[in-house]
Amino acid sequence: MSLCLRRKSVRKFLDSKVSDDMIERLMMSAMQAPSARNQQPWRFIVIKNPELLEKLGGISKGAWPLKEAPLGILTMIDLPEGGREAMCPQDLAASTQNILLEATHQGLGAVWIGVYPLEDRMEKVKEIVGLDKDDQPFSLVAVGFPESKNQHVTYRYDPARVQVIE
Repeated sequence: MSLCLRRKSVRKFLDSKVSDDMIERLMMSAMQAPSARNQQPWRFIVIKNPELLEKLGGISKGAWPLKEAPLGILTMIDLPEGGREAMCPQDLAASTQNILLEATHQGLGAVWIGVYPLEDRMEKVKEIVGLDKDDQPFSLVAVGFPESKNQHVTYRYDPARVQVIE
């Protein structure tokens, strides 16, 4: 089965640390994402601190998995000089998806927690992590070993949503 078809959102984790080697592979995969004009407008903050994860888990109703995760990854928009800001959300979304796919590949579980473009969430993240006012948080990813061995995936393919033009 394809990696994309095995990926699912995992919100409950075992109390086991994610190794530095696994984290490095997650980051390598994140930075392998496509980006407009190859601008690579990203920066990443790997969060292992349980107190910070607990606080970040309160930024929104859906952020609670961070409270149980041994690891959080904060993706940040970091536009290079002369970069095209309009394409940053697409670039960071691709990067976040690569993290999710690499987590699946490594037998980890992960869930994407949306931050950008919601100003209240962005401000809460900046305050909790201690970022500068001009920093732009994009997403948070809770990562860990899945609590459940049941990795049933619901297939979402619907041919009625596909139009082919020949």
